[in-house]
Amino acid sequence: MDTKNYAQVLIDGKIYTLTGSEGEAYLQKTASYVNEKLTAMRKIPGFGKQNSDYQMAMLGLNVADDYFKAREEADRAVSERDAMEKETYSLKHELVGTQMKLEAVLKDLEERQRELEQLQKKAASLEAEREKLRAEAEARQAEAERLRAEAEKRQAETERLRAEAEKRQAEADKKPAEQVSGFGQAKQEAAAANEALVRRALAAAEKAGGHRDGRR
Repeated sequence: MDTKNYAQVLIDGKIYTLTGSEGEAYLQKTASYVNEKLTAMRKIPGFGKQNSDYQMAMLGLNVADDYFKAREEADRAVSERDAMEKETYSLKHELVGTQMKLEAVLKDLEERQRELEQLQKKAASLEAEREKLRAEAEARQAEAERLRAEAEKRQAETERLRAEAEKRQAEADKKPAEQVSGFGQAKQEAAAANEALVRRALAAAEKAGGHRDGRR
């Protein structure tokens, strides 16, 4: 059961005792509202000349007008609130859907990030392997250059030895010919010496024969 509250209020210069479930402050506020409406209406030209019944009727109509306008405003506010609640629900539903999509995108992004990291690691490994192979290729190239230089050096040494061998062979081939030539010359000289000895011997014989003939 509601508690009854009593309050004495002043309306249009008269004191009234009001009863209601609302508090005294609310009842005083209501009385102040009626006084404000009366004061505003009395400012209308000719209103004060009307009898009290007419004035009260006009007051009631103005209060009713304020009530219906306030009610329309309240209904409009309720409609706007309901629309906003529906829009909020729709936005929340859309937000939930967007959140789910976002989570899926983030999950996919994380997966792609992991794949990217794996690819980067693989690329780094391949780069290291490529650098290793490059270093090995450069080492092999340097070794090949060294072996080529050594082969060229040996080839030059071989050519030098071959030229020296050919030179020695030519000298060896030349020496027998010179020896044969010298032997023939010695033979001729020996033959000439023998001939000279023969001639000398014949001359000596002839000379000796002449001496023998003279002694006879």
